Amino acid sequence: MSNKKEFIPMALLKWYYKAARDLPWRKTKDPYKIWVSEIMLQQTQVDTVIPYYEKWIKRFPALQHVAKAKLSDVLKSWAGLGYYRRARMLHQAACQIAKNLQSKIPQTPLELVKLPGIGRYTAGAIASIAFGVRTPVLDGNVIRVLTRLFAISDDVGKGKTLDKLWEIAESLVPGKNPGDFNQALMELGATLCTPENPQCQKCPVSSHCKAHEKKKETYFPVKLRKEKLEKKRTVALVLRDNGTVLIQKQPETARWGCLWTFPHWENKKMMIKDLGTDLKNSKHRLTIHHGFTRYQIRLDVYEKQLTHRYFSREVRINFRAFSRSRWVKVRDLAKFAFPSPHQKIVKELMDHAN
Repeated sequence: MSNKKEFIPMALLKWYYKAARDLPWRKTKDPYKIWVSEIMLQQTQVDTVIPYYEKWIKRFPALQHVAKAKLSDVLKSWAGLGYYRRARMLHQAACQIAKNLQSKIPQTPLELVKLPGIGRYTAGAIASIAFGVRTPVLDGNVIRVLTRLFAISDDVGKGKTLDKLWEIAESLVPGKNPGDFNQALMELGATLCTPENPQCQKCPVSSHCKAHEKKKETYFPVKLRKEKLEKKRTVALVLRDNGTVLIQKQPETARWGCLWTFPHWENKKMMIKDLGTDLKNSKHRLTIHHGFTRYQIRLDVYEKQLTHRYFSREVRINFRAFSRSRWVKVRDLAKFAFPSPHQKIVKELMDHAN
């Protein structure tokens, strides 16, 4: 492995300096901006992140701006990226750094992982890219590259295998330009060493790749337990009254905490149980299909027009179902932060507004 440890960093860095994609967060060494990009890139593709990142940096150019902002404003800028816990943790960490560390982001992985929302990978990325600390990173792309380079056939779903991969990654990081090397590893996995149809003929380290030598590139990484996508069906209600619709702010501890949604339930029976038989004849407006990492959602959206703001006695009894709610004109819905599935309802309503 010693020859590999010497060859791989040099070959990868040489390739990276010529072939790296021109991404906005690669034009800075500002730890705050690198941190934001790494958090956004979790579970989200680069092409999706770029416009959100640019809009975010324009709105919050420095850590202090995030720390001073209301959580609702932070979530508004994040709306559409999904996995909103990332934004809440980013806001919480920014507030913590501003209060306790004079707005200075820690430089070492050991200190960075103490912050909300920053794990070992993100800490390594920030420390190496922004501060030049010799420390490894290990994300999905790097796992794929390393398991192929060294033909590691152990299950990457197991902790022992990941520990082994962390050790290998650390052994490869050079003392000079560790951040560029880590980005080169990730870049290789994102652009050439892809899950399907890897472009080995363009790979700068294919001559030292055991999987390529065995012609078993797509065999790696090995994951014995495959997660099945769970299918879920839910319902939402567009409740109309005199040109307005009802929306709800979700509790901070909820999955879509502090975001706005239309009233929603697991199924139509629960909606009717909560709001009464007045809702039995609700009109079906549209069906939305939305995918997440572990499950797929079918969201059936119903619509009901009220003749006045005071519901029937049966609905009023269950008014608690509409806690933290407000009536909003359709044209004003864009001012509120909605999660992606409910953003699609907003778009439908605004596209067909009178």
